[in-house]
Amino acid sequence: MSEGTTAPGPDAAWATVCFSAQPPCAALRGDGPADRVSFVGWRSDAADGSALVRSDPLPSPGDRYPYPAPCPHADGPLGCDVHLWVDADSPGRAGLMEQADVLVSRVPLPLPFASAHRRVRGLLAGHPGCLAAAALDTATTCVVGVRDRTGAVSVVRLERSGSAAPLPAHVVGSVVHAWAVSGGSPRALRSVVPMLCS
Repeated sequence: MSEGTTAPGPDAAWATVCFSAQPPCAALRGDGPADRVSFVGWRSDAADGSALVRSDPLPSPGDRYPYPAPCPHADGPLGCDVHLWVDADSPGRAGLMEQADVLVSRVPLPLPFASAHRRVRGLLAGHPGCLAAAALDTATTCVVGVRDRTGAVSVVRLERSGSAAPLPAHVVGSVVHAWAVSGGSPRALRSVVPMLCS
């Protein structure tokens, strides 16, 4: 089942993006069955590397949202980033959209790039406190918009490598957010693809 058919998994979560984690990644896995971990490879104009993305789903609306546990290792050249992502298409989480660092639209749009581009810009325009937004371009790629220090929005469409299965939009949006807060230019980031995390 594609992500655009049904929005699998949580509709809001704390995301921890760790550029220092290496497989087997066990140190960042949570103990609960709802924990979700993705190990990704990234490539920029000047370098490449890997990152671990952990999503700690939030409890039901109205409950407290405890901050996730920190990464259990020393800082590397790219720091670890913890932020809140929210599915912008989930009516149950509308109240959280004003607190979100990353907004995600997981429903594929009818006219791929132009529609996703407009959706990303619209999400960021309507939520000035949000740094990044991601929208599915097709069932396999997404467009990510990132607000810079001046408020200008850069929109990037990340390449997909080979036959790798697509990553969920919230994972791609979270990596781009972490990349930007670590000082990287979103336009320099070329691809974010799945890797095995044993």
